[in-house]
Amino acid sequence: MSRRVEFDLSNEDNTERRRANTFSSEEDGVPNEVADYLVYFSRMIDEQNVPEILTLYDQAFPDLTERFFRDRMWPDENVVERIIGPGNKLFIILYKELYYRQLYARNARGPLLVHRYESFMNYQELFSELLSSKDPIPLSLPNVWLWDIIDEFVYQFQAFCLYKANPGKRNADEVEDLINIEENQNAWNIYPFGQSDLYFKLGYFALIGLLRTHVLLGDYHQALKTVQYVDIDPKGIYNTVPTCLVTLHYFVGFSHLMMRNYGEATKMFVNCLLYIQRTKTVQSQQPSKKNFQYDVIGKTWDQLFYLLAICLAVQPQRIDESISSQLAERCGERMMHMANGNIDEFRNAFSTGCPKFLSPTTVVYEGVNQSKEPLLRQTQSFLEGIESQMALPVLRGYLKLYTTLPTKKLASFMDTDIDFYVDRDMINIADTKVARHVGEHFLRHIQKLHEVQDVLKRLDTAGQKP
Repeated sequence: MSRRVEFDLSNEDNTERRRANTFSSEEDGVPNEVADYLVYFSRMIDEQNVPEILTLYDQAFPDLTERFFRDRMWPDENVVERIIGPGNKLFIILYKELYYRQLYARNARGPLLVHRYESFMNYQELFSELLSSKDPIPLSLPNVWLWDIIDEFVYQFQAFCLYKANPGKRNADEVEDLINIEENQNAWNIYPFGQSDLYFKLGYFALIGLLRTHVLLGDYHQALKTVQYVDIDPKGIYNTVPTCLVTLHYFVGFSHLMMRNYGEATKMFVNCLLYIQRTKTVQSQQPSKKNFQYDVIGKTWDQLFYLLAICLAVQPQRIDESISSQLAERCGERMMHMANGNIDEFRNAFSTGCPKFLSPTTVVYEGVNQSKEPLLRQTQSFLEGIESQMALPVLRGYLKLYTTLPTKKLASFMDTDIDFYVDRDMINIADTKVARHVGEHFLRHIQKLHEVQDVLKRLDTAGQKP
C-alpha cells in the first residue's frame, strides 16, 4: 500500500493566502493535496531541511505520481509558480528537473526535440546558479538527489547523441530545429564539467558522471584517470546512493576490461554483483516499497554477468561461490564456447553487457540510422584484443593435460599466464584447478537455512491469527 505523506502547513499562512488568491484547483486541474505538497516542498528547500526533503523527493513524489499523474504529466512551471508564489526561482529549477526526468521516463521513443532542449537549458540554469555565485548558495539536498541530477544529465546527453544519429526518432518538423541547434552549438555541446557540503558532493558525483561519459565516448584511459582519486571503499560517499555505487563499479570494471586488465575487471564486477544481491534481498523484504533505483540496478544485473563471463573465459580465477553458481546457470554454456575460442560468443556477450556507446559529432538529418556505429567500432576494438589472446583459453585447456611438457612442444603455443617453472628442458605446470572453499559452502547454506526458518515462523504466526 502506498505511503501517504501529510504536510504541516501551519507556518504557511502567507503562502496559503497567496495560493488562494492566484491558484484555482478546478481551473488548473491540480488536486489540493498536490498543491499542499508543492508549497511544503518549497518551504523545506528554503529551510534546507535535508531529512524532510529526502522524504518528499524519494517517497512522496513517487506516491503522488502514482495516485494523480499516472496518465498525465505534473503541472508545468507556470502553474507551480501560481501555487507557491513568485520569488522561488531555485525551487522552480529543481521542480523542472523532476518534471523533465518524468517526461523522459514516460516516452519510450524519447521526448520531442523541444523538450530535450528545454531540459538542457534547465540544467544549464541550475549549474549557472551554483557556479556563478561568488558565495555558496543557500541550498542543501540529499545525496541521492545530487547523484540523480548528475546521472540524469549524463543520460540525457547520451540520449540526445543517439537521437541525432537516428532519423527514425524524430518527425519532419524537428529537422530544421535540429539544424539550428547544431549550427549554433547551444545544446548538449561537450565541455569539461568546496566551499560547502553541497558543492563538494555535487563535484564528487560529477566525477562519476564524467567517468560514465568518457566510457560512452570510448576513452577508457581517461575514464579511469577521472576517478583515480575516488576511494573505492566502504566509507565512500557513493555507498550512500545505490545507483551511484553500481554505476561506479560497472564503468570502472568495463574500462579495465577494455584495457585488457581482466583480473581487476573481475574484482569490480563481482563486488558489484554481491552488492546488488544484497539489495535484492532487502527489496524482497519490503515488497510494498517502490523505488525506481532498484529498477535501474536490476537492468545492470544481467549486463554484469555477461561481462564477468568474458573476463573469466580469458582469465579464470576463483570468485565468490554464490556468484559463481549463478554465473554457471546463466552463462555456463556460453563460457564453455568462449573458452574453446568461439569469437561469436565473445561478440554476443559483449553486445549484451556493454553500455550504449555514442558519437556526439554524428548528426543524420535523413537516411539510415547511424546510432549503432559507435557500438560496432567498440565491438571491433574489443574483438581485436580478444583475438590476440584467443589462443590462451585453448592453450590453457591443453596445459591442464600435462604435468611436464618439453619446451619445443610449448614453443608452438602462445605465451600464457599459467604458473610454471623450467627445469632444464622441461616445463613444470602448476595445477590450475580452482580450489573449492568448503567452509564458505557450509556457511552459505547455514544462512539459507536460517532464512527459511524465519519465513516458516512468520507463516506459522500468520496462520494462528484469528
